[in-house]
Amino acid sequence: MNVSRSRHFGVALAAATLIATGAAVIGPGGVANAATAVPAGFYGPLDASAPPRVETLRAAKPAPADPAPAEPAAAVEPAPQPPAPAPAGVTPDELARIVPGMPAEKIAEYVAPLNAAMERGGIDNPVRQAAFIAQLAVESDSFRTFEEYASGGAYEGRADLGNTQAGDGERYKGRGAIQITGRHNYESLSQFTGIDFVAHPELVEAPENAFTTAVWYWQSRDLNQVADSAGIVRVSELVNGGHHALERRVADFQRGLDVLIRP
Repeated sequence: MNVSRSRHFGVALAAATLIATGAAVIGPGGVANAATAVPAGFYGPLDASAPPRVETLRAAKPAPADPAPAEPAAAVEPAPQPPAPAPAGVTPDELARIVPGMPAEKIAEYVAPLNAAMERGGIDNPVRQAAFIAQLAVESDSFRTFEEYASGGAYEGRADLGNTQAGDGERYKGRGAIQITGRHNYESLSQFTGIDFVAHPELVEAPENAFTTAVWYWQSRDLNQVADSAGIVRVSELVNGGHHALERRVADFQRGLDVLIRP
């Protein structure tokens, strides 16, 4: 037997021995995988040169950590809202144009308490302001007087006005920018303002009170809502009790709208 045949015979004999003892593992494609045929424990626990088993590699791989809980979102404070702008008041020039017959010296004196009263009463849009000024202008003779020209004797004994005592008619005659009349109304005014108008009815005529008392009357009849929805004729009926000087009231109201509806 020559050397070549002897070498091939030796290899074949070794392979046959491995197969016969079950030591060989057939890898993919039918090729014997000798590395996987190494007996367990062959390398020994201290044999550092030994490649780790597949199972060992898998076990040594750390499990993915649970994701850290998300930090709660910080509460976002809403941005502070700017205060609502105060309703635009009426300027002296505008008041003069709305009420052409108003004396110039009265315009300078009355424009500030008029605006303060309208702000207090929520008279805060052109329709309400025009209606309010139109009624006051007629009732006060274009702001010439805050006391009724008549004596008030016609109200004597008027139980519907609360005039139940002798002299109540003249004592509680029409006063203020909207001509408040009758004991009962003066009592309500006193509660509204904290000023004793029952004992001192003449105080209603003072400019600082004349417009405040007009606001009391306006609010007591819900005239802002009436002006917004029902119109100037109904406002006039609730202020005057009828249609006295209605044409003038409507004309002043329309003039007020023309002036106060600003571009």
